[in-house]
Amino acid sequence: MPEQKTKKPKIEDVILNLVKEEHQKAALDFVGYIRANKMTPAWASANSWKVSYKGQILCYIRTAGTAPYHNLDDGSWHINFAVYFDYVYDVSVSDKAIKILWDKVKHCTNCYNCIPANHLTINGKEFDKVCHQWLIIKNPDAEMLDCVKKLVEAIRSSMSSIIKN
Repeated sequence: MPEQKTKKPKIEDVILNLVKEEHQKAALDFVGYIRANKMTPAWASANSWKVSYKGQILCYIRTAGTAPYHNLDDGSWHINFAVYFDYVYDVSVSDKAIKILWDKVKHCTNCYNCIPANHLTINGKEFDKVCHQWLIIKNPDAEMLDCVKKLVEAIRSSMSSIIKN
């Protein structure tokens, strides 16, 4: 993977090489969605691409072998959302999908990145002391991928209202 630093491979190529076939379609679909919405996955580190909007990191897309603590050597991929502000998100998804998101919100463990911890409101539910990497979605199915896309839209909308053009 050190060769990635000089080559900075396209995310699609790495997905096809490292992600299990059963998860490739969803991963490629999400990358296509990101590109179609004028965001470009930029190589961040081995098997990891950051997705930014107006200069702010919105999320990371990571594939197999990213880091031992993510346990992705099994041919999977995930979307790791990052936040550095207090935001209010209104996501147009089913109650079932929003409850899944709520259950996955990570809380701050006082690492250097979270201090001070963030405050989020998602569809009216408030979360205090939220980790800056507050949400990780691994191998989303079609329903969860649709939810993630709508979350991206909500985050972009929130960022647009705070970040000057």
